[in-house]
Amino acid sequence: MTYAPSSAPTPRNLPDVTDPLTAGFWEASREHRLVAQKCDACGDLRFPASEICPACWSDSQSWVPVAPTGELYSYVVYHRALDPSMKDEIPYVVGRVLTDDGVIFIVRLDVEPEAARVGMRLTASWNDVTDTVTLLRFAAA
Repeated sequence: MTYAPSSAPTPRNLPDVTDPLTAGFWEASREHRLVAQKCDACGDLRFPASEICPACWSDSQSWVPVAPTGELYSYVVYHRALDPSMKDEIPYVVGRVLTDDGVIFIVRLDVEPEAARVGMRLTASWNDVTDTVTLLRFAAA
């Protein structure tokens, strides 16, 4: 089987890109830029976003660019579609990617299941699902 990014039907469970907590991330994703939330008080970088910094409890957060490269920390291969619109895409890989800036993203990977290996180098990629929703993915570097 040769892997190609999906052109499958749009998943029904798309994120709310207008949520004030995450809107900055989705805007950057539409522009194919990788960002993470940064605490303005202590500098803690993280994803997913939170209203209060888990390190210092500050409520002052910003979205900042982070390295679009990293390595596969762990992964799982799905053999059963969790959303019926994805049934033609199984098997597919979801992984924890540790970026070179130290932020961990849990995302769908654009790699063949048998090619996934802990420690493999990855680079950010994006899936433009609709005109307003672009999902982050990572592909082999």
